[in-house]
Amino acid sequence: MSKKPLISILTPAYNHKKYIAQTIRSVLSQTYQNWEWVILDDGSTDETGDIITRFKESRIRYFFQEHAGIANLTKTYNKAFAMCNGEFIAMLDSDDYWADYKLEMQIERFDSPDTVLSYGVCCLVNQEGKKIMCSSLPDDASIASNDPVGSSLKALVVKRYSFIPNLTVMIRKADLSAIGGFVDVQGLYHDYPTWTRLSLEGRFAAIPHCLGFHRKHPSSITAGSDPELGFESRLKFLRAFIAGNEQRLNDLGFRCDLNMLEKQWEGIKKEQIYPYNRSMLLLHLGSFGEARAEFRKFLDKDRSVKNRLIYFLINLSSVIRTDLVNPAAELKRKIEALFERNR
Repeated sequence: MSKKPLISILTPAYNHKKYIAQTIRSVLSQTYQNWEWVILDDGSTDETGDIITRFKESRIRYFFQEHAGIANLTKTYNKAFAMCNGEFIAMLDSDDYWADYKLEMQIERFDSPDTVLSYGVCCLVNQEGKKIMCSSLPDDASIASNDPVGSSLKALVVKRYSFIPNLTVMIRKADLSAIGGFVDVQGLYHDYPTWTRLSLEGRFAAIPHCLGFHRKHPSSITAGSDPELGFESRLKFLRAFIAGNEQRLNDLGFRCDLNMLEKQWEGIKKEQIYPYNRSMLLLHLGSFGEARAEFRKFLDKDRSVKNRLIYFLINLSSVIRTDLVNPAAELKRKIEALFERNR
C-alpha cells in the first residue's frame, strides 16, 4: 500500500441545506488530507447545491442529477463510485458528519492485503447534534473482524443483523469492484447486501472508537419504506445469497441448512417490534406526539399492564416535554446488570 493512498468519499445529497455545511466541515478538518470527494446531488430543490459550491475546495467534485429517490439510492452510490479515482472508498450521507481522525485512523488498518473493509462505532445524534446513543462492536471478535473469513455471516445471515454503520465504513476499491460495486437489491439500501457479499472476500478491521455521527430527525424515522416489507426483502436477498454462493460458503466452513435458517428468521421477525423501537427513538428526539402515535400501534397489539404503564409515561412525557421512559429503562438495565454481577 502506498504511504498516503487517495481516498474517495461518496456522498449522495438531497435537500439537506440545514446540515450539509457541517458535513463538509467535518471532511475538511480531517487529519488525513489525501482525499477526493464526489458529491452527487439527487435533485435537491432547496439550497443544498448552493451551500456545497460556496466551499472553494478543489478536492470536492459536485454533480447534479434528476431526482432518483431513496428507492434508487444504490444506483446513485454506484454512479458516484464510477467517478472515483481513489484506492479506497468511504461513504458519508449529507446530514451526517465524521470525527476529525476518522480517515487517518482507518487507513492504518489496511496494511494487510487481506483486509477488505474497515468500520467502527457510530454515535446517533438528534437534529441539533446532541448525542443520543452509540453503536457497539459485536462481542464475538470473530464476527466483528470476519476472521476467519465468513465469520461475520453468523450475524449478517443467521441473525439477520447488520452491525456495520455505513458512515463508518472504508472499503478497498479493488474489492468493491470485484463484486460489481454496491450490491443493488430491490427494497433494500446498499449497505447490508454489500457488507454481506464482502464477507466472502476478506477480513474486516473493527475499530472500537466513534468514527462518525449519524443524525436522526423525526422525518427520517416515520417516513420511508415499510420496515416489515424491508424485512421480507432482506430474507429474499439472503435466500438468493445462499443459493448463489453455496459452494463458496461450504469452502469457508459455513454450513447452511436453509430450512433451519427459515425457522430462525421467522422467529426473529416475530420479535421485531418496529412501532415500539420507533416510539423510543422519537422520545429521544423530543418528538412526543409522534412517539405517542407510534407506541399506540404497538399497544393495540399487546395491552399488557407493562405496556399500558409505558403508554402512561409517554403521555406524561408529552405533557412535561421530558422523556421519562428511556431514562427509566436505562436505570432498570443498570440495576439488573448490578444484580447479575453480584450473584
